[in-house]
Amino acid sequence: MRNYGLGCGKWVFVDWMGIEPGYGTQWEGALSQGWCVPHGIKLKVHRPVIDPTPVIVADRPWEQDYISPYATFLEDGGILRCWYENEAGIGYAESHDGVAWEKPNLGLQEWNGSTANNLINIACHGHGIFIDPASAESERYKMVSCYWTETERKVLGAVSPDGLYWTPLPEPLMEHQHADTQNIALYDAERGKYILYTRQSDGNSQRRGVNRTESDTFRHFPDSEPVLENNPLDAPDLDIYCNGYSPWPGATDAHLMRLSMYERTPDTMNVHLATSRDCVAWHRPLGQEPWIETVPSPQGALNTVYASAGIVCTGNGEWSTYVGVNRKLHNEPVEKKKGAGSESALVRAATREDGFVSLSSRGRGGFWTVPFVLNSDSIGVNAQTLYSGSLRCQILSSSPGDVGSATRFIRPIEGYTFDDCQPIAGDHLNTPLTWKGGADLSHLQGQTVRLRFDLYKADLYAIRF
Repeated sequence: MRNYGLGCGKWVFVDWMGIEPGYGTQWEGALSQGWCVPHGIKLKVHRPVIDPTPVIVADRPWEQDYISPYATFLEDGGILRCWYENEAGIGYAESHDGVAWEKPNLGLQEWNGSTANNLINIACHGHGIFIDPASAESERYKMVSCYWTETERKVLGAVSPDGLYWTPLPEPLMEHQHADTQNIALYDAERGKYILYTRQSDGNSQRRGVNRTESDTFRHFPDSEPVLENNPLDAPDLDIYCNGYSPWPGATDAHLMRLSMYERTPDTMNVHLATSRDCVAWHRPLGQEPWIETVPSPQGALNTVYASAGIVCTGNGEWSTYVGVNRKLHNEPVEKKKGAGSESALVRAATREDGFVSLSSRGRGGFWTVPFVLNSDSIGVNAQTLYSGSLRCQILSSSPGDVGSATRFIRPIEGYTFDDCQPIAGDHLNTPLTWKGGADLSHLQGQTVRLRFDLYKADLYAIRF
C-alpha cells in the first residue's frame, strides 16, 4: 500500500494510512509482546458547532424571499467571498470574519429597472466557483454550472477576471451526464489537471452518486466516472445528492466531501462526511450517521440541510463551512419555501483547524508510524489534551522491509526518546515537538525513521513536517 506523503507537509488522519499495523503474534510466537501494535486509539470524527444565527438571508427585494443552498465560499487576498443562488440570479457577498456579510451594489445586472443590487452578470443553476492559480488574469476565476431539459443535460463553464463579470464559454464542458445540482471543479497543481465533480444517476432506480473527471484544459472534459456511490448498508431511499468536495486545506494527500444526502421517504436532507487520500477511493468515517443532521432555530430544528461549497479560515484556529437550510421539505414548490416561515438561509458550521477527524485516546494509547524518509528540520503537532492529559513522541531509526527483518533495526535515536521529549499538554494548533536532542532535526534529514506517539487523554489532529 502507498504511504502517500507521510513526512512531507501536514499529515492528517483521513484514515489509518501511515499507521504501522504491527503484529500481535509473530510466526511461532517469536515476540511474545507483539511488535509495534497500535493500542488505545481510534479515529474520531468531530462534528461542527452550528451557529444558530444565519449569515446570509433573503433580505433584498430581488431575492424574493428565497436563498438557495447552492453557494460557494472562498478566500481571496484576505477577503472572504460568497456567491449564492437566489430567485433573481447569483448574488455576491463579502466578509472579513465569515460571520458578518455585506452585499455590495455591483451595478452589473438589471432587476426591476435598476442595477443597484448585488447580482453578478450571469444567471445559472448549481454553480461552483474556484480561483485558478495556473490561469491568465483574464480567466483567474472559473465557474461550472448545470443545464438540462427533457432531452439534454450539460455542464457549462464561464470565466472571469474578478469573480463578478463573467464570460460564458461557447461550448459545454461536458454533455450527456446527469448534471443537476451543484457541480464543483478546481485546478489540481500537483497533477496539472482540472478536476470536475458532478452528480451521477443510475439508469434503473435513478439513485444518485458522485462522478469525477479530469482534463488538461478547462474547455472540455471527458465523460466522468463514478467515484462515490451509496454504501451497501445505506437504506434504499438514501441518495448522495451533492458532493461538497474540497481539498483538506494545506494537507498532504487528504480530501473531503461534505455530502448532501437526500432521504427520499421523509423528503429531507442532511450532511454526511466523506474522506479520501487520492480523490478516487472514498469512505464515510461515520458510516450511516450524518455529520450535520439538523440546524437549530428559534422555531425548532431545521431538517432540510444542504452542504455549500468551500472551507474558509474565520479566525485564529477556526475553520468555517456553510450549509443551506429551509424549514420546508426538499420537493415542496419554491413558492412555499419563500418568506420568513421557510427560514431559507445560509448558516455557518465551525470546526477547529484540521478538526474534522483526530486520532484520539480516551485513556492511554499509542502507535508507531510506518517508515518514511525525514525531509524536514522540525516536527509539530495540532493536538488537544484533557486535564492531566499529555502527548509525547520519540523518533526511531528504522529500515524498510518486512516485519521479521525490520524489527531489529527499530531503535530509539539518542536524545529523541520519550524521556527526552517535552510533553505536550493543553490546546495547541501548531506547536513544535522538542527533545533534549533539540527541536532542529536537520542533522537527521535523509534518514529513514519512524515516529512513536504516546497519548494520554489526547486528540491528535495533525502532524506538521
